Amino acid sequence: MAPQAKVQCFAAKDKKGKLERCEYEPLPLQAGDIEIKVTHNGLCHSDVHVMREEWGPCKYPMVPGHEIVGVVEQLGSSVTHLKKGDTVGFGWFKDCCQHCDACITGNDNICPEGAATIMGGGKNTGGFAERFRGSGNLAVKIPDNMSPADAAPLLCAGITVWSPIRKYVTKPGMKVGVVGLGGLGHLAIQFLAKAVGAEVFAISHSPNKREEAMKLGATHFVGLEDIKDNTLDVVLNTTPGGMDAKKLLSKVGYNGALVYLGGGTDTIKIVAFDLIPAQKQVVGSCVGGRALMREMFQLASLHDIKPIVDKMPLDKCNEAVDRLMGGEARYRIVLETGDAFSRSNL
Repeated sequence: MAPQAKVQCFAAKDKKGKLERCEYEPLPLQAGDIEIKVTHNGLCHSDVHVMREEWGPCKYPMVPGHEIVGVVEQLGSSVTHLKKGDTVGFGWFKDCCQHCDACITGNDNICPEGAATIMGGGKNTGGFAERFRGSGNLAVKIPDNMSPADAAPLLCAGITVWSPIRKYVTKPGMKVGVVGLGGLGHLAIQFLAKAVGAEVFAISHSPNKREEAMKLGATHFVGLEDIKDNTLDVVLNTTPGGMDAKKLLSKVGYNGALVYLGGGTDTIKIVAFDLIPAQKQVVGSCVGGRALMREMFQLASLHDIKPIVDKMPLDKCNEAVDRLMGGEARYRIVLETGDAFSRSNL
């Protein structure tokens, strides 16, 4: 087989996470695959977790990026539902087995054989590159009325909040707490208010975020201590860590759920009797399957739900990571490929 054209990218070469200009030879394009020219990447905290081996061992060089938007340039021989020139996106997963119980019931996001876009590094190359390959079945068509920059964060942050909202917020008027007003939280508030009609409690200790939270659709802006115990039907914890699980759970009412969305490494400390008397649940939620992804984009398009983005050139990715980790992202950094690979190295 003739060697393939190498892909220019930005990759971490060790767990210090410093991104450098480099190149790799892509895996062969399979019959069900597509190749896209990458135009935009959302920057997610998960990229940093993987780069720094906070979620387990990583093979280097590691190319981050799992909120990827681009234009279809190549199609495998069996791909018929897409065409060259389509604008599509890839999220946390770039492939799944298509035949397990999870896949055939619409839960391909928990497919045991699912191929995470960046997890583990090595051959799992993400979108901080000029081109990206993945299964055509996992590609999401971006609505015509949505900009690529607005679409990118929905591919991880958006589906991460929509999936548990769809599952646990079952009727309008339910009282839902959103902990954290960041990349996940600011989207959760919009989906809850605009698409579901929930009574939204934005839970934050940053008074400077009150005005923004209310504009996004929050009904209340409160500190955790301001909420009476057993008040909320659902609490979505979007923070990466540092929250007292017992205190959060105390605000959840009968048959309610505390849902963890941030991928932190803190131990959740509760005892069985925190759950049993009021039949409370503590659960995690892992992005969402293709059906939910499609539904989420349709709702976002219909209700004008969009992230607040801070655009930066892709070759400023190290600066972007520093801003993210310094809490300066408002609320999702989106990296634009532009002419990053025709300019000089970082």
